[in-house]
Amino acid sequence: MTLPRNRSNSVRRIYKRTPKGATVHYRRIRKGNVHACGLSGARLQGVSSERSLHKGARRPNRKFGGSLSSAAASRVIVIATRVKEGAMPLEEVNLKMLPYVKRYLASK
Repeated sequence: MTLPRNRSNSVRRIYKRTPKGATVHYRRIRKGNVHACGLSGARLQGVSSERSLHKGARRPNRKFGGSLSSAAASRVIVIATRVKEGAMPLEEVNLKMLPYVKRYLASK
């Protein structure tokens, strides 16, 4: 009989082949944290929270996909456009938003 700590679903069973026969080892499954937006802290949709990104778990294919939520990304794009057109100086941009605005301006 297995130990009570190994009967949980958060424990992975690993079957090893040995000369004596098959033995079972137990390893705890590491679960990743939920990915959050860099500005608002909201949970990111479409981003896997697993530790390793496998081929099927891709990040969204858009500007700031996987790092900012869609609402925060659109705010950054609007402010970056205002800075680019000269309607707003770069010094007036929120400090938390400044790296994303600079990254957007550098890519254009």
